[in-house]
Amino acid sequence: MHRNIVHPIHPRESARVKFTTRKMIQFFHCDPAGIVFYPQYFYILSESKEDFLMHIGHPMYRMINEQRRGWPMVRLETDFKRRSRYGDRIEVDIEVFKLGGASLGLQYTVRGEDGERLFAKSIIVLTDLDTGQPVPIPEDLRAALANYLIPA
Repeated sequence: MHRNIVHPIHPRESARVKFTTRKMIQFFHCDPAGIVFYPQYFYILSESKEDFLMHIGHPMYRMINEQRRGWPMVRLETDFKRRSRYGDRIEVDIEVFKLGGASLGLQYTVRGEDGERLFAKSIIVLTDLDTGQPVPIPEDLRAALANYLIPA
């Protein structure tokens, strides 16, 4: 069974380009009441970010293992809007709101059948894993990310 199905929305279908991945709320995401325990959403967002980077041709495993690059998070803002429960199917939309020299701003919208459940914005920084220092986003990665950049 595939847990992640990637459904990009193409420019001809929408004025804005966004990446969408589908997930199912698993038992391990939930507290004893069967509701997503809020820090588990951050795992879902991180996994969705990895899905996005894979989709644009820059998988995290290659960045970490071969290029020794990572994306530590330096800022995260989250609005929790509705509960998610064990077994719910959700969609996570990702858009780029900032494309800096070494930093990347991602915004996430998590939706269920009843509408928006969570909205989050993060800033991550491309970092050399050996030195811990920020490094410029390479041009090929920048070009791939630019397709998902929303107007300021």
